[in-house]
Amino acid sequence: MDTSIPTKFLENILKINDINLSSQYDRYLNYWPIFLFGVLFSFFLLPLIGKIALQWGITYKPRTKRKNREFDNPEKALHDKETPALGGLAITIPALIAMILFFRLDPFTIPIILAFLVLIVGSTLDDIYNLSSKVQIGYQLLAAAIIAISVIDLSYVSFFTNDFLNLTSITWSAKIFSLPLSIVFPGDLILMFWILLCINSVKWVGGSPGLVESYSLVIFMLLFVIGIRTFSLFSSSISLLISGALISLLYFAFPSPKIMSGSSGKSVYGFLISILALVSGIKFSTTIMLLALPIIDALYVVVYRYITYKPKNLLELMKINDTSHLHHQLLKLNFSGKQILLIEASVSLLIGSFAILSTGALRYFALIFGIASVIAFVVYINFRANRREKTKEESPESKYSY
Repeated sequence: MDTSIPTKFLENILKINDINLSSQYDRYLNYWPIFLFGVLFSFFLLPLIGKIALQWGITYKPRTKRKNREFDNPEKALHDKETPALGGLAITIPALIAMILFFRLDPFTIPIILAFLVLIVGSTLDDIYNLSSKVQIGYQLLAAAIIAISVIDLSYVSFFTNDFLNLTSITWSAKIFSLPLSIVFPGDLILMFWILLCINSVKWVGGSPGLVESYSLVIFMLLFVIGIRTFSLFSSSISLLISGALISLLYFAFPSPKIMSGSSGKSVYGFLISILALVSGIKFSTTIMLLALPIIDALYVVVYRYITYKPKNLLELMKINDTSHLHHQLLKLNFSGKQILLIEASVSLLIGSFAILSTGALRYFALIFGIASVIAFVVYINFRANRREKTKEESPESKYSY
């Protein structure tokens, strides 16, 4: 599906026209300037962003209920001091520059850039003004809709083999200001739902310092490998640049954090993962395995909150903000922030590696085994954590504790 056209600038960096490659590994090593660009750009930008965030009070304060968040739960904060937000801008700004600088502006890249800008602006305003859940889902829907009406269509889905499930019962095309539009049904409706699921499931990972950064780093590195294998220049270039930028951010966000991604990062990582996976043309089963941990955790949390709080509608359900996520349950089992980071990143790396190494019938068994393993892991951790909390509450000594 990748129809991106590189600029001469990118061709010169990667030496795309150089046919004297000594080995297959040169396909990966040729991208080192892009990786270095991401590392350095982010590393020097982060202290500046952190200083601005502190000066303007755009920070996360532990054990403090934020304004306009009627369902906010101060207990969910796992950082122990006031920490600047907006760290995600050190990822999104170089990625945006790369999209414009490395690739020609055409019907493929323009919608991605526009949707990307909508999320950057909306999520940055969320960091500043603590936007309501209704506004947040609004700009997420707008970004997803921009992709859905563009030439980037979800026309078919392939799970394990080369047999495709056709999603083009109805098709429509038009032009606006010479920019072609295309809608397929039900494919693009499913695409919008998938983008929203990816945005919010990855966003919900970011409750523990350094966790969403380390998890996203693992996934973007795997997407780089997939992009090389599927000859997707857009996916491989952008995913590696973001990986380099995330390494710099992780250096500052590692517990105890000096800066955090904030909504400006958490709300964008999932979007980029969904888009880069889509344009790589990889099978849907592979994408599911890459995102298995956050998606299963998100679904578990949604079901738990629905049963526990009995919200009246979907919007009220989305407003609920408690400590039922996997990282909070691991914390209840006395794991430290660093241990939580390593556990979840390792699980994601293991399942994601299965996804890109398995082919044919083996991918079917890898998907079943991977999903079953993640479900069992999430359920077991929640069971152990809830059991420990219940034991603590029933303990006779607990009423004398201070």
